[in-house]
Amino acid sequence: MKILDGNKTVTLDYEQLGNLPVVSEQGEKNVLNLLRNGEISTSSSVQKFERRFADYVGSKYALTYCNGTSALEAAVFACNAGPGTEVIVPSFTFLSTVMVVLANQATPVFADIDPDTWALSAETIAPHITEKTKAIIVVHVWGTPCDMDPIMELARKHNIKVIEDASHAHGARYKGKSVGSIGDIGCFSFQGSKLVPGGEAGILVSDDLMLYSRAAAAGHYERLAPLGPDNPYSRYSQTGLGHKFRANPLAIALADAAMDTLDARNEIRDRQARVLEAGIADLDFLIPQAIPADSRRVYAYHYMLYDPAKFGGVNPSTLMLALAEEGVICGACGYGRLHQAPAILEGGGFGNVNPHDTPVSLPVSEDMGRRQIMVALRFEQECPELIDQYIAAYHKVAANMEKLQAYERENGIRSFDLSGRSISIISADN
Repeated sequence: MKILDGNKTVTLDYEQLGNLPVVSEQGEKNVLNLLRNGEISTSSSVQKFERRFADYVGSKYALTYCNGTSALEAAVFACNAGPGTEVIVPSFTFLSTVMVVLANQATPVFADIDPDTWALSAETIAPHITEKTKAIIVVHVWGTPCDMDPIMELARKHNIKVIEDASHAHGARYKGKSVGSIGDIGCFSFQGSKLVPGGEAGILVSDDLMLYSRAAAAGHYERLAPLGPDNPYSRYSQTGLGHKFRANPLAIALADAAMDTLDARNEIRDRQARVLEAGIADLDFLIPQAIPADSRRVYAYHYMLYDPAKFGGVNPSTLMLALAEEGVICGACGYGRLHQAPAILEGGGFGNVNPHDTPVSLPVSEDMGRRQIMVALRFEQECPELIDQYIAAYHKVAANMEKLQAYERENGIRSFDLSGRSISIISADN
């Protein structure tokens, strides 16, 4: 039974009007050129891309990886975080941010997030710093920069490294600097849904030669000899230090093509996301993510915080189901639960990694995970008519609060399998 009467509001096709092919014509040409040259494992084009990306974010060094997760794992290794050490992490993030700490046999220490920016802050990090803390991993979640200056000041005070997980934030800036270039190491993902899609690939950037060298030792044995005899890691060129993480040139070829249009497409995506936000700004039960001063966010994902107290106590799942029935492509958030995962509480294959005597309580992270709603997919091209229909759908649902309340009384509250993904699309049919 449909929650609201009448035909659905959103009738225009997102795939036709709002989306674009993931792989551009230039990406196809780049890949075809490598295939014809037989460069399917190694290629000088990878190093050229690394230089291009380093210049784009304003870092001295860059190193590609087979995915963003391996880049993060190498970053943790580069910071000397291993057995007996701790790395402060958020729970409101994708699993890689935390699991790479376990992969290095270090202990993840969870800090809560700021209720407005939905990210770690200096205030939430500070109580968790100990003599064992080697690094902090901050996440520029959904494409919004963390407030980095206070975090860097705190980290420098305690001689702790800062790793930026910028997997959502290609092109985002904080006080004139590209995210990823502010901490000691920055990591980006080129997974197929990211702003720079390469399929499966990632990149690490840094201004610190020793951090870069140690990261290379973790996954790029072939990069060590060129570091020269004075570099302490060049002597490991025969073996590396345990992993082979290099990126496939075909994936980097796709990412390289995506870089050609990144800034222009960010402008389109961001402008249209702001139009949607402005169009539903009168709905006080939907609250946008706060952006630090002098910062530019990018709309890799467009989440807003739902306040049921301002909408008759309607459950978030009911609201999303009503929106989905109206044709809105919306989604639920799978974040904020990593500190409760069996791999953390039970140790999984890593032994006992929970440093706490009692389960960790992160009330803000847990609340954010329950109440955040992805209000739309990215609008990859100009589609004002489609956005107008989205705005109309939100207002139709908002005007019928009583019908949503009645639906809950008669049918109960639907539950959705959130997994741990960044997006769990809500279907009117599930």
